[in-house]
Amino acid sequence: MVGEIRALTFDDESEIVELIKSCIFNGDELHIGELVANDANVWAFYKLEIFTIIFEDYPIFGYFEQDKLLGLACCSTQINDMYQLKQKTATGVITMTHPEHRLKGIATKLRIQIGKELHNRGISKFIFEIKNNNQASLKNAQKIAEQLKAQTNLVSFKFEGNTNVF
Repeated sequence: MVGEIRALTFDDESEIVELIKSCIFNGDELHIGELVANDANVWAFYKLEIFTIIFEDYPIFGYFEQDKLLGLACCSTQINDMYQLKQKTATGVITMTHPEHRLKGIATKLRIQIGKELHNRGISKFIFEIKNNNQASLKNAQKIAEQLKAQTNLVSFKFEGNTNVF
């Protein structure tokens, strides 16, 4: 069956939470910190990362097959309300796909949909992080950039280390 992409709302909360749970309990690195796989972190991720996106009407889309949410992508455009920027910018793109439905093009479709929505909203630049060990996501982002002939740049490295060296 062909999937459907549509904007997510608070009516989709239970499906969103189930998708987050599937990803966190799969060991996916959805957060810069290593989240323990438990229900408290599932709800915290929803409340801190997703709830605000929906509430503030920032771009968030879900990919559905047979009324089941298999993936989502979202980002924030709040930075434009806080700063005067040379280019309107989106930050913090989050993309997740249900572990049992990966490598089927769902993330690609969602990221392209987010890009189209950002363009329609007059946002000309995006900044998001992909951990260097997430090769699938890195390759996907590069593939999309090549397909769309989009200019992309690696602009920074983030270092992670232990504090016991101090």
